[in-house]
Amino acid sequence: MALCLETDQLETVQRIVGLHFEGLEVWAYGSRVTGVDFAPETGLELAVISEKALSFEAMIAVEKAFSESGLPFRVDVMDWVKLPESMQKQIKKEHDIIQEAAEA
Repeated sequence: MALCLETDQLETVQRIVGLHFEGLEVWAYGSRVTGVDFAPETGLELAVISEKALSFEAMIAVEKAFSESGLPFRVDVMDWVKLPESMQKQIKKEHDIIQEAAEA
């Protein structure tokens, strides 16, 4: 699967994710991964993979960073542990890794 992002857009996403979720794996999923119902303004959906819930403050901070990033589309960041199991299974089938987890 090819992630539907321009190189500079991907670099912006990776920079913001790296600042806010250092050491955690982050996956892209949805239309920008599958290409189904994709348009240039289609939002980017990200899931932050961690063992425990992310803090409310971290989620607000990353949302603010993306809204101020100048990207021409919305970025939705989801907390993996808060997603329903059915959605996790779907994302596991079709995703691209935006950021690798740090080695333990």
